[in-house]
Amino acid sequence: MAEAGPFHFRTEVRVRLPETDAMGIVFHGNFFTYLEVGRVDYLRNLGLSEGVRPIKDFENVVAAAHIDFRSPARLDDPLTIDVRISEIGGASFTFAFEIRHRKENRVVAQGYTTHVAIDDEFKPMPVPDEFRRVIAKFEGWDR
Repeated sequence: MAEAGPFHFRTEVRVRLPETDAMGIVFHGNFFTYLEVGRVDYLRNLGLSEGVRPIKDFENVVAAAHIDFRSPARLDDPLTIDVRISEIGGASFTFAFEIRHRKENRVVAQGYTTHVAIDDEFKPMPVPDEFRRVIAKFEGWDR
């Protein structure tokens, strides 16, 4: 199931000093932390928080991560992180992200992370139907 469309979830972060580099902008590696903040907040919002394991015997690991940098973010900049699940496959699913400067509404970065569903033995498994249902309802795929 692949779906392109609007983002239905947003969270916010503010750039902190240790996230910046010698040029005074966010060090590129720290954007992966912002993606994780967005992903965890998205799942928490849906009652699927990674730390709680609401779906028995289901975890996921990041298999791929990609970011395109569009414009710089600096110390104390307020950033919004828009998040959606853009695709669910047999044993994987993909989060899409867009990070914007909240006040200037300019795109700072866009990216995705692809996750593989795993069981308690760290072996790939099908994405659970319950997870699919919750995501489809939230993202509007069931309409």
